[in-house]
Amino acid sequence: MDSPIASVKDRLNLALSTKRVTAAELSRRTGISKGSISQYKNGVVNPKQDRIYLIANALGISEAWLMGYDVPMSKSEAAANPQSSESALPNGAIPAPDVAGMKKIPVLGSSACGTPIEAVRSYNYVEVDSALRADFALIAEGKSMTGAGILDGSLVFFQETPNVDNGQIAAVTVDNATTIKRFYQYPGLVILKACN
Repeated sequence: MDSPIASVKDRLNLALSTKRVTAAELSRRTGISKGSISQYKNGVVNPKQDRIYLIANALGISEAWLMGYDVPMSKSEAAANPQSSESALPNGAIPAPDVAGMKKIPVLGSSACGTPIEAVRSYNYVEVDSALRADFALIAEGKSMTGAGILDGSLVFFQETPNVDNGQIAAVTVDNATTIKRFYQYPGLVILKACN
């Protein structure tokens, strides 16, 4: 199947109704703002891929189903009939990896790619390949790091470290606010540089 047959808006509303989850609860489970959830529910904008993943995971539904493809709604139904779900993937799509090689990474909420915002607003998990060397993830907000490939809404993974090398991208916390920037440190000076 090459294209969706239903809208994300319709599928999201159906999933929320079927699973008996409110928009506020979905916001809490995913770390996505209530305003963004409202926009998705009303079809004002479609969620980006990383948010499709968070929403589907929080509701226990198939990402492909949420995107409008003709596959079973629940992950368990899709797993019971893998041939039908794989054949319904868009051209060029790769099936998700086997969960046996997965690990959970905490998503500590959103971090600004502009003016620093409150460091931790929520605490959820995302399953990733166990080979990924990451201790936590943040959802990027803003456009100041687009030059480094970090778009608004991107899920960005980090390793905890006591030191950051000059030029590395880091999540930096200052006075209980955090921002994602390229880090430079010189005697008596720290520079947090945007990449746009």
